[in-house]
Amino acid sequence: MPFREIDEEVSRFAQLPREVGSWLRQIFIEDWNLKLLALAITLGLWFGVTGQRAPATVRLTRVQISFRLPSEMEISNDPRDEVEVTLTGSKGEIDRLNGRDLVAYVDVSDMKPGERVVQLTPGRVKIDLPEGVRIDGIEPNTIPLRLEQRIERQVEVEARLEGHLAEGYELRGINITPGKVKVRGPASHINELQKALTETIPLEGRKESFAVAQTAIDIPDPKVDVIDTIVNVYLEVGEQRIEKTLTGVAVRESGGASARPETASATIFGARSVIEQLRAQDIQIILDVSEDGAITPRLSLPPGLETQVELRSTKPAGFTIVR
Repeated sequence: MPFREIDEEVSRFAQLPREVGSWLRQIFIEDWNLKLLALAITLGLWFGVTGQRAPATVRLTRVQISFRLPSEMEISNDPRDEVEVTLTGSKGEIDRLNGRDLVAYVDVSDMKPGERVVQLTPGRVKIDLPEGVRIDGIEPNTIPLRLEQRIERQVEVEARLEGHLAEGYELRGINITPGKVKVRGPASHINELQKALTETIPLEGRKESFAVAQTAIDIPDPKVDVIDTIVNVYLEVGEQRIEKTLTGVAVRESGGASARPETASATIFGARSVIEQLRAQDIQIILDVSEDGAITPRLSLPPGLETQVELRSTKPAGFTIVR
């Protein structure tokens, strides 16, 4: 090898310590603040990941309960609808849980009718939880239930009214279609139900008959389900009616024969404005005689009033036909 090449090789090896020192200086000394920040971030991420995987325990309140019941059975009492649940699992999964988003499904499908006390064990309670999260405890750990047969039946409908008609008017009748609705629920609740009320119907200031279509049935018992939920209601409103007794009303037989007594008292019933204007000489008591001889009194009224006035009674109550 020529002497020049040997000198170049020696010079290159002589520079190596300086290059190594520069490289080490760049790694450990230059921009040290940025390198420390990067190290801190790396350590923080490492501790964060390992911390999220560490086991943790939490107690969640207000976890809702849903019962899985036997076929054709109902709960007739009012058991609590929320519990406290203690869960254990990875901290990351635990931190994402909210008690109000969870439902504890309690399986009582194997139970018979009657008074029961349900043990809230992990085998009977199921909650949709992330993998690795388990139930450690439930408070309270027992719930009393009353299980009853579910039944259906027809119940009479009654209109729920509110307010008052205009002065001088009265409610003459209520027609509800259909008159009965079907309800379903625990046997004791259904058997105690005497009637099904409609939603409130206001009467305030009414002077005429009116209809309320598609009226909802309102049964306050939450244990009772209404199958037929609506009805149609017709309310007959008219002028207030009164009774009035007129004396000295003429009496005759429908065929023209005389009657004894020839006059009598008649108690009549109808709209106030009509009844107050009638006098004894405006009406007659007509006696209809049937084939078996039975005598039935009725009123003879001025034209147009035949359907507006009703004969309530006569005094005397019995009459004799004179042939």
